[in-house]
Amino acid sequence: MAEHTGGDAVVDVLERAGVEVLFGIPSVHNLPIYDALARRGSIRAVTVRHEQAASGAADAYARVTGGLGVAVTSTGPGAANAMGGLLEAYVSGTPVLHLTGQIDSRYLDGGRGFIHEVPDQPAMLDALSKRVLRAVSADDIAPVVAEAVGTALEWPRGPVSVELPIDLQYSDSVVEASSLVDRLLTPEPFRPPEPSEVRRASEAIAAARRPLIWAGGGAVASGAAELVGELSRRLSAGVLTSPNGRGVLPETDPLCIGNLTWDPDVRAICREADVLIAVGTRYQGTNTENWAMELPGTLVQIDVEPERPGLNYEASVAVRGDARETLEAILRELSDGQGAEPTAEPSWPERVRAATESARTRLRSTLGAQEGLLDATERSLPPGTVVVKDSTIPAYTWGNRLLPVSRPRSAIMPNGFAIGLGLPHLVGSATAARLGAAGHAVLMVGDGGLSQSLGELATLVEEDLPGIVVCFNDGGYGILRNIQRRQYERTIGVELGHPDFAAVARAFGLAAARVGTVEDYERALGEALGREGASFVEVDLDAIGPMARPYTGTSKPPTR
Repeated sequence: MAEHTGGDAVVDVLERAGVEVLFGIPSVHNLPIYDALARRGSIRAVTVRHEQAASGAADAYARVTGGLGVAVTSTGPGAANAMGGLLEAYVSGTPVLHLTGQIDSRYLDGGRGFIHEVPDQPAMLDALSKRVLRAVSADDIAPVVAEAVGTALEWPRGPVSVELPIDLQYSDSVVEASSLVDRLLTPEPFRPPEPSEVRRASEAIAAARRPLIWAGGGAVASGAAELVGELSRRLSAGVLTSPNGRGVLPETDPLCIGNLTWDPDVRAICREADVLIAVGTRYQGTNTENWAMELPGTLVQIDVEPERPGLNYEASVAVRGDARETLEAILRELSDGQGAEPTAEPSWPERVRAATESARTRLRSTLGAQEGLLDATERSLPPGTVVVKDSTIPAYTWGNRLLPVSRPRSAIMPNGFAIGLGLPHLVGSATAARLGAAGHAVLMVGDGGLSQSLGELATLVEEDLPGIVVCFNDGGYGILRNIQRRQYERTIGVELGHPDFAAVARAFGLAAARVGTVEDYERALGEALGREGASFVEVDLDAIGPMARPYTGTSKPPTR
């Protein structure tokens, strides 16, 4: 064996990038990387049970920490399995480094049936990556991996895949000059916002009498939460958030409307507003009824992606730049005294607060017996707890909207709205929580989503992660069941039976409870929070009782 292999070159770069943990599965096409990890002991390798969990965990880890997530897979089937998590990282703008093995260089692109070979793997990866890179020699590995790290962390951020042919991983590799690696590791600085765009935005904002801010995931990713709060207080502006923008302003703040854009009173306050300042949001279709929501006449849109402003709503003023840098520039401009001092109508903050309270009350009225679950969860969780949501009815109705969020990077949900990423996201979030000594991470998941990644319960146990799985079991794909009943008055393919998931969790080694009352739920959740490791709480929703109004989301048959 070489003394310093291509696998060592990979770990060299990860160490220099400050990587503390990665997620993956050993394979014949990545063993030199894992051997280097084992010999050096500098980076923890979390072994998941499916490659989608590797990319999903890396995505959540990066979202919670604000840094880089790393996933390691095999080539071919392993890389294909990772695509679900890469999709999530791609649509969320998460910096994820995906290291995939590749077949022996001499057989590359030959289509001869080499083990794990797939046709045109770079094209598959390119569909969901900012870039796809391939090392062409052992000495090429360090600079290629370093370039991939820098590219993933550049604005706009996203996943980058690197193919590492297995023969190069085994070969001797020179210790790459640190100056070159360090230069490639450093993201290219994003150009500052144009002063003329900042000036126009500041003038529109200063003239506002009924201002609103809409903060999205971009505001969180750039670390702009404090600046959003400062601007909100300066303007007396209400703050709407996308699901991923939650926490930029604590949801106990009277100016925080939060993720309630579906509500008619919130829609009315949007129509009343004279200026809306959008910070790092794309106005997703799910939050705007596919862009039917009426927004104010003056829209100031701040986004790091040049093509975003005007894509879904026409921007009166578009500022293309990092949210943090742009808000700093706007606040400086407002403080220079060049224009009129921003002054909201005296009644505006109270109207914002009244609309918010009305929206929360109206949404609560739909929950029926599940309202007790919301209240018990709120009473139990320490402020700032990282709460992960899979795509399930309790998450959609109250987890993503009413369960209070007090800080950014503590509300994790799938932007692709797929089920099954909840447990992988919990693995990544709980790993981040453990490294940051931040207590437990808690997952809200349905029985359908849990079934898709059930094997990751073993990962929670093996890694002794502070993760709590709360499974809301309604015996099927509940949203689809409700939609079918509404549209067709019959159902098909949505019943999943009632496995004893708590017994399954105990078989994996988790402390587990199955509950059918709000009181038992609150007690079980409290006991789970009192343990250091992983726990499982299964909630029998049939025993809890039905919601006052069956939830069907925003799905409607297409109109012609």
